[in-house]
Amino acid sequence: MSADYESSDYVLRSRKVRDKPSLWDSFQDPPAKRSSGSDADWKKLQFFIKLFKLFTYIFVCAVVLASSVAAKLTYLYMAGNTNGDAQVRVCSKYLLLDGQVMAMPSKLEQIAWVWALIFAFAAPELFTFLRAMRISMFKREQRPNGLEVVLVTLFELLHVVGLALLTFTVLPQLDMTRGAMLGCCVCFVPALLNLLTGTRLHWKSGDIVVYGASIVAALSLGSVFLIWPAMSTQLELQLLAIPLILVSFRWWENFANKHAAIAYIIRTIRCTRSRYHTYLYLAPLKIVVFGLMGFLLHGESFIEYFTLFFKAWQAHAITLTHWDGLQDTVNLAHASNNGSSLIKSSPRAQYTLQSNSRAVIYAVLLQVGAAYLCHIFGKFACKIKIQHFSYALPLSLATPVTVAVATILAQMRASNICWLHGLIPDYLTLQALGENLEELGTRSLEYALWLWPLWLLAQIWTCLHIWRPRNDRNAPTEKLYVCPWYCGLLVDQCSIMNRRILDWSDEYFAIKSDLTEPRDPVLALASDINASRDIQEADKIPQLIVCATMWHETEDEMMEFLKSIVRLDEDQCARRMAKTHLNGGKADDEYYELETNIFFDDAFVLDEQHCKNKRNPPLNEYVKTLTRTIDKAAFEIYGVIIKIKPPLKIETPYGGRLVWTLPGRTKMVAHLKNKDKVRHKKRWSQVMYMYYLLGFRIMETEQLSARRKAVIAENTFLLALDGDIDFQPRAVQLLIDRMKAIDELGAACGRIHPVGRGPMVWYQKFEYAIGHWLQKATEHVIGCVLCSPGCFSLFRASALMENSVMKRYTLVSSEAMKMVQYDQGEDRWLCTLLLKQGSRVEYCAASDAFTHSPEYFNEFYNQRRRWVPSTIANIFDILGDARTVVKKNNSISTLYIMYQAMLMIGTVLGPGTIFLMMVGALVAVFSINIWTAFLWNFFPILLFILSCVYLKQKFQLLIAFVVSALYCLVMMAVLIGIIVQMLEDGPLAPASLFFLLVAVQITISALMHPQEFMALFCGVIYYITIPSMYMLLMIFSVFNMNDVTWGTREAPVLKDADDESNENDHDNYLPGWLNDPLLIESELGEISLLEQRFWKDMIRQYLKPLELSKEQKQTMADDLSELRNMVAFAFVMVNAIFVLIVFLLQLKKEFLHLKWPIDPTDFVSFDRDNLQVGIYRQYKELDPIGLCFVIFFGFILVIQFIAMFFHRFGTMSQLLAATQLDWFRSNGQLSDEDAALELNGNAVHIARRLQRPRRLFDDDDDDDEDGHHHYDELELGQERESMVRRQTIFRLHEERNKEHSDYSDLVRNFEKRFFSEDDLNMKNLHLSRKSIKLFQERRSVAKVNAAATPSGTPTPKRGKRPPLAPLNAKKVSFSNTTMQMYNNGGYETSEF
Repeated sequence: MSADYESSDYVLRSRKVRDKPSLWDSFQDPPAKRSSGSDADWKKLQFFIKLFKLFTYIFVCAVVLASSVAAKLTYLYMAGNTNGDAQVRVCSKYLLLDGQVMAMPSKLEQIAWVWALIFAFAAPELFTFLRAMRISMFKREQRPNGLEVVLVTLFELLHVVGLALLTFTVLPQLDMTRGAMLGCCVCFVPALLNLLTGTRLHWKSGDIVVYGASIVAALSLGSVFLIWPAMSTQLELQLLAIPLILVSFRWWENFANKHAAIAYIIRTIRCTRSRYHTYLYLAPLKIVVFGLMGFLLHGESFIEYFTLFFKAWQAHAITLTHWDGLQDTVNLAHASNNGSSLIKSSPRAQYTLQSNSRAVIYAVLLQVGAAYLCHIFGKFACKIKIQHFSYALPLSLATPVTVAVATILAQMRASNICWLHGLIPDYLTLQALGENLEELGTRSLEYALWLWPLWLLAQIWTCLHIWRPRNDRNAPTEKLYVCPWYCGLLVDQCSIMNRRILDWSDEYFAIKSDLTEPRDPVLALASDINASRDIQEADKIPQLIVCATMWHETEDEMMEFLKSIVRLDEDQCARRMAKTHLNGGKADDEYYELETNIFFDDAFVLDEQHCKNKRNPPLNEYVKTLTRTIDKAAFEIYGVIIKIKPPLKIETPYGGRLVWTLPGRTKMVAHLKNKDKVRHKKRWSQVMYMYYLLGFRIMETEQLSARRKAVIAENTFLLALDGDIDFQPRAVQLLIDRMKAIDELGAACGRIHPVGRGPMVWYQKFEYAIGHWLQKATEHVIGCVLCSPGCFSLFRASALMENSVMKRYTLVSSEAMKMVQYDQGEDRWLCTLLLKQGSRVEYCAASDAFTHSPEYFNEFYNQRRRWVPSTIANIFDILGDARTVVKKNNSISTLYIMYQAMLMIGTVLGPGTIFLMMVGALVAVFSINIWTAFLWNFFPILLFILSCVYLKQKFQLLIAFVVSALYCLVMMAVLIGIIVQMLEDGPLAPASLFFLLVAVQITISALMHPQEFMALFCGVIYYITIPSMYMLLMIFSVFNMNDVTWGTREAPVLKDADDESNENDHDNYLPGWLNDPLLIESELGEISLLEQRFWKDMIRQYLKPLELSKEQKQTMADDLSELRNMVAFAFVMVNAIFVLIVFLLQLKKEFLHLKWPIDPTDFVSFDRDNLQVGIYRQYKELDPIGLCFVIFFGFILVIQFIAMFFHRFGTMSQLLAATQLDWFRSNGQLSDEDAALELNGNAVHIARRLQRPRRLFDDDDDDDEDGHHHYDELELGQERESMVRRQTIFRLHEERNKEHSDYSDLVRNFEKRFFSEDDLNMKNLHLSRKSIKLFQERRSVAKVNAAATPSGTPTPKRGKRPPLAPLNAKKVSFSNTTMQMYNNGGYETSEF
């Protein structure tokens, strides 16, 4: 009995009873799903996006097919009507004549059609010229070298000559059917190059079948050079091979990928945008060459094409010849095809018919418009990743549909000459192959048209790459097409062959380092091949490193941040599980590796009254809050208690380090900074993580080649965050997509939404809204964004590692102006450094993030007091060095610099402008004289300026608050006055019209952003606070430039409430951080000796705390005060002069005003004495203030409004590209390959469901893991509604009594369910039965492999890079990998 009592089973049973919570304390508070912030339910929006994408699939496919067919048919129609030897049968029914009526060739008509073809060819060349001009003006691209210019010019001119020969000699001699068929044969050179150099590129192994098909394709396309010329006696058709080969030369570089002699030259041309400089002169040259060739080949006198130009485009006479019904006639189509007329009888009579001058114009517009639509919609399909259905399919069908439609139209016209009478003028021809079906069949056999399907298949085989797109989402045009624009006359073939075969990224890394100096092409190619072998696929996987900075965040703010990290950890784990267990080791397109780093400023209590040992200082309360909040954040996300293992605690030279392993087995590292050891503040935290993550963990890896390091740096992204940010994984993924799509992109920011309560937050919601809708969108479109906010931005590692970025970011601000620029707005200064080194910064509106904003007036003013001077200083830095910036940065042009200069002028003169606006508003609303209104505004501003000079900040803020409140009341009165004035003067008065236009612009902008439309209602707060925010705030910021404190979260370091005792009592000492009760269960680790040496060198070089003497501090304070005085004086004088000038002009407005020509007022007067009636018109006056305001700000608003539309289109494209349409699934018709693709596309979703913990009281599944039914399924004999409360009690008992599973490890959750013998719940998954069967097969294979593994469930196989430290280096709890990731106990190592 005693032995049984002391047995281990009894101990375990008794421990379980003791560990169970008491029933009186078993009530739960499960987290509710939020409907705000990043947790807002966006299923409705996603549904509408999917619905819109479905519509986009169908609409784009229809437009591409219809426009390509229409463009080709119109081209054939135009070319056929340039045949000067053809006579056309005219419908005599509407001429009231019997017999046949023939239209004789007209010289004017021929000239008009020749010019029409030239205009159709010139239209895309004009678009090319305009694009090249825009890029040359707004971007700064390097100029091409001589070899590049010669190659591009040579092959472009060969293409133009061939196209002119085809257009003016070959097609006029062919009927519509054969002309349409001939389009398949313009890809002979690509087919030949594809056979000789490109076959291995597609299939990686050239087997006999592939080579045989390529040979057959080339021979099939070459057969047209022999068959049709052999069947014709006309010289034009006998030389058919020449134009077809010359035309196909345009796309040679897309198919010649392996030729050793020219490979380096080809790639140089492709991977630079310098060819736009070439097209500035080449596009006009091509138009001239095509026109001259057309005049020469058509055969009329050269001078007549110009002297008769206007007559040809006007209505002119067409000669008609009437034959009686007894005359023998011949087939005109046959006669025209053979170049001679067999009509032997004399005409009976001749008539004239007035030509339709609009027919040629309509044909040109239709051809140009259709070709343009085909190109634009085709490019759009490639950008949003719907290329298979909406690009490849319609373009592949375009030629057969064109042949069919052309044959039908021509045969119907030949069989019934009056058909299409009202659509096409009767005197214009649609040349038919035969007049009836019998003749059509005979001619088809005679001309061997049965070979045309082989030509079509040869074209499809040659251009099979369009069915295998490899581009990133929303890739730029240079990544999609070899040539920047299209050939309008052959738009379908051009779109197919111009689409890139080789992915840009595959060439980019191999060429980027080779463009510095010319090399021998053969040696360069050999070097590139060896380098490409050195680069591994794992090097190209995006490495996402979260870098957050924290200081004095509250628990609520930390909660939002930690929830975002837990969501990101869950997403990465799901993608890793899908890659490992479901996709056979192949990562999905959005796969990334993840690591989180938190740099905690001032993390320790260093007060001697509480710190006993400086080597082991206590943690402050903010770090403890972070430690306590992690489990709460996981509970909020998963809805069940998650026990995250205590962190690994490590002493470091800069303080300490806590390493958590999150549920998804990614690492979260908190770097605890000791301000006695390293410099504090955000900029130095950024220096720490840039040098540690990029300098130490990439550059110090000696086993990696320089090229591998470059590739890794290109695919390593630092996600800079604040400690209160709230975001979803999809927001980060959208930023990564932009990085993938644009190689020169150095930083990308998302849409920042302020959260909080109160009027100040309402103001900021509208301010942030219009700032992103208009300002950031405009910067993105016409140049690049100047500031990527550090609260949520993604930086490319290679951009940060450029010269004068990381190194210059470590400079100590020794001057007052540098202190303002460097330390008051570190995010903007970092972006300034990136821009100066040529990197692009973008704004991604679809990537949403939410940050806590100041809720109180003083806090808001202090924040902006820090932002405003830094913003002005950095923009002045760019403007002052504009020539260098424009030269280095391709996204910044002189015009963009001028735009920013205009904005800066508006910013500096903003207070003066608002002052004058208030003066005018008071005069208009309160009907007072201008001097009284001036004084009413002048004295409050003067009082506030004097307070900023002589009073402390708290009194300045008090006065600013009072004056702002008064101005809010005045602005409300002004708003009412404007409405009344609009009713009196009408909406077309100058002030009313401008007010309405601004309101309409903002309303349309809100409608273009439907998710943010509610921010529009905060515009009232924004309007009434304009004087405060644009006048008082500017004054406050300028006059407090000498204050370099942070301004927000300046709370003192919190102490534990339990330690309130006498200061002299030694028991008042707080426990050291290594012995803190929160970390008592944490293991102790250490960093490697190599990393210790790095941190010591880093601290000595850059991070050693600045110890300034009293004299140095006083000197810096004096310098800041001197800077403040100088800037404040200049600021006041500039605004005073501006106000004085405009005010004096306002006083003389009766002489200087302008008459407003819109909506004048008419008056009628009657003079009783003279009995005269007078009628006169009075115009409204536009005063100088209104004129300046309208011209300056109106111009800026117009630019921003137009740019906003372009940016919204880009955002919609990004959303469509990121949305997967999974509504239509076939249950029985899918092939094995399609089922595998479908399963791979849903693998991440399946993995996410299998790994996610069961929420508390979760009813999503029918049964829980133990097979128990939920209480809502028990037959209790009563209605479901009446049992809701009772079910809660039953569940509380069940949850207490049953054995709880530990869901803290998502990988273990996944493997437990995936490798179990139970059937998985596959409901609500958009999978066909065949895909589900394939999933079960893969699962069975995985179970067998797991059972055969000696250690049990196999762990994911990860590609390892060479170790950073020697194998014998001493480490505790660290994995021996390149990137020095951490191992937390028994959890799986997550490698970088």
